[in-house]
Amino acid sequence: MSIKKVKTGWKVDIMPEGRYGKRVRKILPTQAEAKRFAGKILAKAATGESYTTPKRDRRTLKDLIKVWFDYHGQSLKDGKRRYSQLNNLADIMGNPTAATITPIDASELRQKRLEAGITPNTANHDHAHLRAVFNQLIRLGEWNRANPFAKMQPLRLDEKELAYLTDEELRQLFNVLEKANNPDVELITRLCLATGARWSEAQYLRAEMLRNGRVTFTGTKNGRNRTIPLSEELYKAITQHGPRIGRVFRTDAYKAFSAAVIEAGIQLPIGQRTHVLRHTFASHFMMNGGDVLTLQKILGHQTIAMTMRYAHLSADHLADAIKYAPKLC
Repeated sequence: MSIKKVKTGWKVDIMPEGRYGKRVRKILPTQAEAKRFAGKILAKAATGESYTTPKRDRRTLKDLIKVWFDYHGQSLKDGKRRYSQLNNLADIMGNPTAATITPIDASELRQKRLEAGITPNTANHDHAHLRAVFNQLIRLGEWNRANPFAKMQPLRLDEKELAYLTDEELRQLFNVLEKANNPDVELITRLCLATGARWSEAQYLRAEMLRNGRVTFTGTKNGRNRTIPLSEELYKAITQHGPRIGRVFRTDAYKAFSAAVIEAGIQLPIGQRTHVLRHTFASHFMMNGGDVLTLQKILGHQTIAMTMRYAHLSADHLADAIKYAPKLC
């Protein structure tokens, strides 16, 4: 080991692993700093820890997104779609060198997206997806720095009231559906209302999933199968409607349903066109005396928090507010 005084300071020149190992040289301002640096290098070498300065990671954000997709993203149900979205976000950021990204850069991306007209909820999804990329790369050992998207907090969102159809609106809707040219739309709608299924789950139902008066939904959003009993009338109607093997409903009935909602004069919030059927099932379930734990199982929610959005519709929800409130004259 050598620590010598030079014109610009104190020069450390050591070979921690002997004459055949790597050589470490560095100039520091003071002798004390030079000794501390040398001691630190020797200690790392003694414990087998890397003591050389890592090479600068010059990979761009898109480079890392590609690594994420190759080793993880392509196994996700929506992997290709998310890969495309992530690349679009990288383009908006100017595809920077990943090592240079800071929380400020992440914040600026979100601001640009909001100014472009996306909703705060979508902005939160953007942030979550980018954060997940770096978290996964850290787990894979492909990223040894801090996650640049980890420190930014998601935007707080106002809780939205979930629209549902009243009995009168349901009558109006089915009056229109009964006259529809599409052969599948009425039965798909009935199935969604009877089970709380998402439109896509009902639309792509296979006949093999109908057994013993029950329907099983597979390929669901969270990957968990759900089996729900049907009324005898509905079960018979569905099993007689399609083939014994393969898709029960052969047409794309979304446009027919959308047209029926408009013709029936039903006003719905943006983004709740077909999903209103799932909300309607859940809302009527609670209003008719169902319990929230059973509803969670039927809807397939992973957490009870999602299902609790419907709890306030229960007939006895917070009924003690009336019982124990001050008695006014």
